[in-house]
Amino acid sequence: MQLTHFAPATNMLWKHIERCGHDPAPLYRQAGINPALLKKSDARIDISHVDELWRLAVDLLDDPCFGIKMTEFWHPSYVGALGYAWCASSTLRTALNRVVRYIHVVTEDLNIQLTETPIGLQITTDLEKSIFTLPHHHDVVLAVLMHMCRFNFGDELVPVRVCLAHEQPPCAQVISDFFRIPVIYSVPQSSLTLATRDVDRRLASGNAELALLHDEFLMKYLVEIKKGDIVQQIQSAIFENLPSGKVTDNLIARELNLSERSLQRKLKEKGTTFRNELDSVREMAAIQYIKNPMNTMCDIAFLLGFSEQSAFSRAFKKWTGTSPMKYRNSLK
Repeated sequence: MQLTHFAPATNMLWKHIERCGHDPAPLYRQAGINPALLKKSDARIDISHVDELWRLAVDLLDDPCFGIKMTEFWHPSYVGALGYAWCASSTLRTALNRVVRYIHVVTEDLNIQLTETPIGLQITTDLEKSIFTLPHHHDVVLAVLMHMCRFNFGDELVPVRVCLAHEQPPCAQVISDFFRIPVIYSVPQSSLTLATRDVDRRLASGNAELALLHDEFLMKYLVEIKKGDIVQQIQSAIFENLPSGKVTDNLIARELNLSERSLQRKLKEKGTTFRNELDSVREMAAIQYIKNPMNTMCDIAFLLGFSEQSAFSRAFKKWTGTSPMKYRNSLK
């Protein structure tokens, strides 16, 4: 399966290369990236080309700390709808949970985990199985997350711990100056920890309705970019056909140019069934739709392909153990 990267996300690197007095265009073309893609909000790039771009940039810039320095060029549009959903989040905790859920909208070769610790909420980057292995990659991921948090919270935000999974570089002072605390190096995984009181503080910029609108777009976009894997292809086809109310394995098989038996066999090889995938997609979509108070329960039932609202309510209770209305009320 070909992994991809959101093209506008490389704009930070482009601008930093320009600031250093170089023309980024030849470097991008050498890495196999058309510079015009950086201006297209729906463009994606093969991960291997982005990795090659970084290797070329490391050689060109000869600065072990440029991953920290380039974050000043961050803009919400560089991570698409996730950036705008982030800006509208009510707390840093909800914003970070959005990053965990939708990080593959930005890059499919990175995972983020959140862990409660005695000193605060720890954000850990999972690059162990990634092709992004340069020390600069660890720096830029944590630095961008820190910059995004300060963008919402205020510049006064200081983490309680920062760990980087590489040796201490000669320019370590640049890194500690950015985070404003001493940094711990040579650990198994890079992480950033924020105080609980900070991640749970209500943000003046929060706008729940606006954030939810972007969440719905992100959910649909994430389904779209995951079409490379057969299970994801099936989930995408299910999602697109839900409102028709006639989602069957025969219909989805025909859409994917497969026989019904072939589709069932491929799902069995992945340890799942068509019914499991149908329920999984419906549950994912239901939870997202319920979060938006503008969607009535009748509307949601239609969007999920149920002929009656009562059928949707029974299914939702089976998935979550509670009724749709109680789930919505619990969010308040």
